[in-house]
Amino acid sequence: MKVSNLPKTVKYNDSDLITIVQGGSTKTITAKDFLNTLSANFSKVALELRDLREEVSKNTLNKANPVLSKPLKIGNPISAGDAATKNYVDLGNSQTVKLDGSSPIIGKLTYSDQFSFQAKDLITKKYADDLLNLTMKTVQTLSGNSFPKASAGDVFISKTSIEVFASDGPALQEGDVLICLEESEGGTNGEVGKQFAIINTNVVSATESLEGTIRIATDKEVREYSLNAVALTPKKFKDSLDASSLFNRTLIAASTHDVIESEKGILAIDNRKNASEITLPSVSSLTNPNMFKVVIKDEFGAADLKNITIKALGSTIDSKPSIVLSNQYQAVTIYNDGKNYYIENNTHSTGGSSGSSAAAESSSIIQSGTIQPSAVDTDITMYAASIDLSDYDVNQGFVVEVSGFFADNTNNKDVAIHIGGNATVSTATTAAPQDDAFTARVTVIKAYKYAVAYGYVLLEGIAADTYRNNILELDWSSTIQVAAIANTATAVSNIKIDSMIVTPLK
Repeated sequence: MKVSNLPKTVKYNDSDLITIVQGGSTKTITAKDFLNTLSANFSKVALELRDLREEVSKNTLNKANPVLSKPLKIGNPISAGDAATKNYVDLGNSQTVKLDGSSPIIGKLTYSDQFSFQAKDLITKKYADDLLNLTMKTVQTLSGNSFPKASAGDVFISKTSIEVFASDGPALQEGDVLICLEESEGGTNGEVGKQFAIINTNVVSATESLEGTIRIATDKEVREYSLNAVALTPKKFKDSLDASSLFNRTLIAASTHDVIESEKGILAIDNRKNASEITLPSVSSLTNPNMFKVVIKDEFGAADLKNITIKALGSTIDSKPSIVLSNQYQAVTIYNDGKNYYIENNTHSTGGSSGSSAAAESSSIIQSGTIQPSAVDTDITMYAASIDLSDYDVNQGFVVEVSGFFADNTNNKDVAIHIGGNATVSTATTAAPQDDAFTARVTVIKAYKYAVAYGYVLLEGIAADTYRNNILELDWSSTIQVAAIANTATAVSNIKIDSMIVTPLK
């Protein structure tokens, strides 16, 4: 029964009774016992609260100082607001790539099934494989001499060399690769050649029978004509022509000059100061004898007074040890047969004629202009000309005529005509002549074995000396020199030579 309406009191005695109704039961307890019971119960609760406070302080974060005293262990998060562990975050980051490229991919990447990648996107293996299959298919061996039936990206390699591929196509070398660019039924080059690309993977040095790479020849290789696997450009071809025996010009002003192979071409002789001696190299020493040809030219028109002698080391020139140019502006072209030299052509200045000597002339060789000896009391050659005796047949010959004047004094004065070193007609006086014009003339005719020679010297039209020789010994296979010789005892002005004329008799 429920107790209610109990009187209120502010004081009690320990012996006062307190009635408690609980669960329909009524109990009576003294005030002292009731208070003792409550005190014991509150003490227990206080102890539990203290223990709880200590536990909470150990396992929760201090708001003012949120530091854990030992590691926190939690499970994997379930919802968006759940806390996550380091391991959970690391596993998630292992599937991502930083833009700066500093993080490696340690796990597999997966993609949705799409193929519209942007320029900087990572692509799938399938996407890459599909593209590579268009160009990098399994290499197949090319069989036959025609383009094969193929799909775009099919690759074929040639195991043989074919000079003309696919009937009308290019040469194909062993190792060359064919790539099909579009669907093809195969066939000849004209039919399907545009559907394939040919890649030369085995390029070699080119020769006349093998296609390949080629390089530009060096200047030295062009000069020496030494290789057959280099290219000659138009510029190098021009330079080669400039240095060739057709166009190269070398000026020679020295009294003696040894020609070298690189000087092939035109040798322009400046012999205005002195006579010239030109020595050709031995034919056996030439690197390219067939390419060696020289044109020796009296470029300054002085050969009539200062001759140009041409000889060759260890070789002959038209079977002779030497030849002489003695006409103004004369030029001679010389080639070789690999052993000796030969005259291809010989010219004279306007008004003269061609030939290596007077024997080849159809008109006379004329040397004129009043000259005096250069020294006294010695034989001085005033005029000289070369004559190739091999040009003459039996009963042919030539005439040499020299004219001049002697001073008006009684000093010894002597003028002679020499034929191949043989003195023929001469004034041969010991005390005069004086104040006389003279003409000396010698005729030489080739006989069966020897030469017949005769002549005279006229002083003012009167014979001063005659000459006759039925056995003048000359080598009719050689070139000789004819000359006007002067010797004055005292003054060089005592003798004046006006001209020498050599006229062939043929």
